[in-house]
Formats: sequence, C-alpha cells, structure tokens
Amino acid sequence: MDDPSKAAKVSSVLILVGFVNIPIIKFSVDWWNTLHQTESIFRMDGPTIAPVFLWPLGIMALAYTILFFTLHIMAMRNEIWRRRVAAQRRMAARLSSWEA
Repeated sequence: MDDPSKAAKVSSVLILVGFVNIPIIKFSVDWWNTLHQTESIFRMDGPTIAPVFLWPLGIMALAYTILFFTLHIMAMRNEIWRRRVAAQRRMAARLSSWEA
C-alpha cells in the first residue's frame, strides 16, 4: 500500500485476528482429539517422542527462531534506511524548490 496509515490500520486488524486465533490453534488438539493426536512434547509426564527425534526437533526449532529474529532485525534496518532516504529526498526536493 502506498499510504502508510492505511497499511498500519490493515496490519493492526490482521494482528488482532491472528492473536485471537493462537489459542484456538493451541487448544484444538484437546477440543477435537479425534482429528489430532495428543501432545507429544510438552506433557506433564514428559515427552512421548523418542529422543532421537526430540533433539533434532529442538535444535531446529531454536535455529528457526534465531533465523526469524535475524531476518526480522534485517527487515527493520532496511525499513529505517528506506525512510531515511525518503526523508532526505523530500528535504532535497524542498531545498531545490526554494532555490528555483
């Protein structure tokens, strides 16, 4: 979207809908247990998944989390730089219009 205020409104609505959907997804395992298998990892009596699968799963979950935050920080930096360039272009256009 070209207008940042419209984009902010749309993304805030999507975030709210997504936030409401998180508990539904989490508890769907318990609510509709005929469609889903029960929990395998975070159980009170310990995980039921074999350690040969549990360790790689945990390592890859950690790696994916690190990758996500790295890419998110890079995207934020890119947006900051984009806004700085846009502000400098507006300032340069304003200064050139005063000189003319």
